[in-house]
Amino acid sequence: MATRQGTSHRASSGGQGRPARRPAQSGTRSRQSAARSSARRAGQTRTTTTRRRGAAPVGTNPYLNSSSGRKQARRGSNNRRRAARRDLTPILGAIVVLGMVAIVALLVLHPWNYKVTVNGEQVTVKRNATIADVIEAGYANPKPGDLMAIDGELEKEGGGDKFAAVVNGEATNDPEFKIPKKAEVEISDGADTTEKYTESEQVVPHGQRTLDAEMGSYWTGSLHVYEKGEDGVITTRVGKVSGKTVTEQTKNPVDSGYHIYTCDPGEDKVIALTFDDGPWPDTTDAILDVLEENGAKATFFTIGNQISSYPEQVKREHALGCQVATHTWDHADGSGQGVNITYMSSEEQIQEVQKGYQAIAEVLGEEPSHVLRAPGGNYYGDTITTLEPYVDAEVCWD
Repeated sequence: MATRQGTSHRASSGGQGRPARRPAQSGTRSRQSAARSSARRAGQTRTTTTRRRGAAPVGTNPYLNSSSGRKQARRGSNNRRRAARRDLTPILGAIVVLGMVAIVALLVLHPWNYKVTVNGEQVTVKRNATIADVIEAGYANPKPGDLMAIDGELEKEGGGDKFAAVVNGEATNDPEFKIPKKAEVEISDGADTTEKYTESEQVVPHGQRTLDAEMGSYWTGSLHVYEKGEDGVITTRVGKVSGKTVTEQTKNPVDSGYHIYTCDPGEDKVIALTFDDGPWPDTTDAILDVLEENGAKATFFTIGNQISSYPEQVKREHALGCQVATHTWDHADGSGQGVNITYMSSEEQIQEVQKGYQAIAEVLGEEPSHVLRAPGGNYYGDTITTLEPYVDAEVCWD
């Protein structure tokens, strides 16, 4: 009886004749529905997480979630890429053309090979070829020079310059000299060279010249010069290859004091033109005309007290490149009897020279050379010592 009641209770619990297990199936469907909802939410979350920044969530757009929407989106993206490529095509083409033009221009201006002329023969060389390359290629066969010792003796045959070259008029013996396109190259035998050496110098002190102030000595030379004195030099060289030693006096000492010199032009045919006692209005101009016509120069020994009367002649002398020097202020007038400053006192001698310089400076606007021609050629005795601080040289006649 108890069993039947329990059975009757389960049957009545199902209601309307449905099987007793239907409530369990309903619970299963609820769990499946909940799982599908959870999966959709998870899918939306993943889509939202991985979407591009700034784009609309794919999961919320029913059109994009559809298969046809996604295909349409991909087609639009592909179309945009193709359009972008079409826009870049002309630019890329222009870049390629410009690159090809640049390459062609580079090859034209800087070809891999070009022609040059070597010793009159046209040859082809590689770009940036050097003289050493040309010689190695056999286009020239120069003979090297010799190496000489410091005493002039042969130290090593063929030890000098390897060649001598002229490239477009420029001389060189550098084997790495680069030969430009269309160059004219002359390559010849190398020159002899002297070995390198060490050098030391020894000073030779100058002396004091004894004054030869006699009247007769004046005529032994035409140039009478005051020298301050210069030391000489003895040079010793030791060859770095030969080890030889050579000693020579490379500079002669010049004693201080009064020197008398005679000009020695050697084999040259030269003449020094000098004119005294001017300036004069007619004769000075006539002399200057001849000098100007022939492009010649001269030295004018002027009388100081005449310069202010004829300044234009003195200016013209200077303008033509002639030397303007003094012949004293008034040709040793007064106690010098108009011809001999040695008769004058020391103070008068100094005045004669200084006033002569001053007259020239006032006209030319610059200090003249301290060169004197003494009136009458009288320059001897104590006058030489007196005028030493004021005169660099006294010029006589031959």
